[in-house]
Amino acid sequence: MPQVTPEYLAERRSSILAAARRCFAARGFHSTSMPDICAEAGMSAGGVYRYFDGKDELIRELAETAMAPVLRALREAADADPMPGPAGIIDLIHRTLLTDGASTATAPFMLQVWAEVVHNPGLRESQRRHTTELLDLLSAFTRRWADLDEESARAAARALTAMSLGTFLMQNVVEVDGEPTSATTLLDSLNGIICRSDHGG
Repeated sequence: MPQVTPEYLAERRSSILAAARRCFAARGFHSTSMPDICAEAGMSAGGVYRYFDGKDELIRELAETAMAPVLRALREAADADPMPGPAGIIDLIHRTLLTDGASTATAPFMLQVWAEVVHNPGLRESQRRHTTELLDLLSAFTRRWADLDEESARAAARALTAMSLGTFLMQNVVEVDGEPTSATTLLDSLNGIICRSDHGG
């Protein structure tokens, strides 16, 4: 019998996770069954259960790794010359979420993860860790953009995170059937309102 290598096992796990992601994106977490995932992966139930205990473990692992490409892209962007501005960072986050190894299945998958966080303590803790790391990275950008102290940079990073999440929802839910509004347009419009308000206009 041929020896099963670690590379083979890792490839099989990755294939099952990709199949699960496609199923979750198409049907939702709660409407997807393990037989659906087995069929999508082209494997028997015994083959899939060799690698994962069940659907909950698949959801946890996919959610745990979903933000890793974004964090990696932000670390790389911090060394770019010129360094991206706020709209560029928002676009980078979205572009990475939508294209890194998962095609168009990522947008509906991420929306489901964020919804599931509301009543799934395990996912909530996972996403909290990712958010903390995201804020650390974004704070480094906001400090350099505006020469802010640590507290102000952190507050600005939270605002940027809120804009990123809101823009993602706008582009992938509200405007899903039309032409998405760019992050630059949204930020410029908001900035115009803020400036007028600050000057009493």
